[in-house]
Amino acid sequence: MKRWLFYFLLFLQVIFIPCASAIGPSAIPPKPSAADGIYVQDYANVLTATDKHQILSIGQDLDNKTHAQLAVLTIPSLNGEPIDEYALAVLRKWGIGDKTTNSGVLILIAMKDRQSRIEVGYGLEGVLNDALAGRIQDQVMLPFFRQGAYRQGIIQGYVTTASIIAKSAGVELKGTSYSGGARTGYGDNVESYPLWFKLLIGIGIVVLLIIDNLFLGGIMTQMLIFTILRGGGGPRGGGYGGSGGGGGASRRW
Repeated sequence: MKRWLFYFLLFLQVIFIPCASAIGPSAIPPKPSAADGIYVQDYANVLTATDKHQILSIGQDLDNKTHAQLAVLTIPSLNGEPIDEYALAVLRKWGIGDKTTNSGVLILIAMKDRQSRIEVGYGLEGVLNDALAGRIQDQVMLPFFRQGAYRQGIIQGYVTTASIIAKSAGVELKGTSYSGGARTGYGDNVESYPLWFKLLIGIGIVVLLIIDNLFLGGIMTQMLIFTILRGGGGPRGGGYGGSGGGGGASRRW
């Protein structure tokens, strides 16, 4: 009886802990459509139509040539959420970047909180390490922000980041006419899956653990328990398919 209770509790933990650890869905803007453009979403109404067109043009060119996706999001406020957690939640929910290589980057600006962050997917961590993500903000974006020139700071930050990614891939960005052809990410995170799919995953895990305990001495069970106890709600971005966070840097001005 105790063994089945253990499996039941483990099943509930596998299904519901990832959901409980995430920022609430209502706090994150909806995933953009291809027509809207995943490369720029200006909820704080900072950018002009020309600014958005420039970002869309560069973003699509970068995406076409490298399969890396660079998105910028402006919001009025974080509403008390930590900016690193908010940025990672957006990266995951929107599925920014290639599913296989996790090559997605999000530039997030929270206007009322006077905070910014560059969130980097695992696939680009070697190109945009934490120190470089911080320097881009310190040297390129924040000097404009402190003068109230938010448009210029965002554009310069986007162009600089895109150029660094392109250079690492050995390509040159020339921009391209955006016609609603932007891809909208390569995969949502597990938090967005329907309940029946989560239940199916949980049942499959429990069945595997039963087989493990009957025939393999419980090795897989011990590893899973160790992973859950060590990482709580799961690692920062691993296994989310095109939306894993590898690092980044946050700034205030």
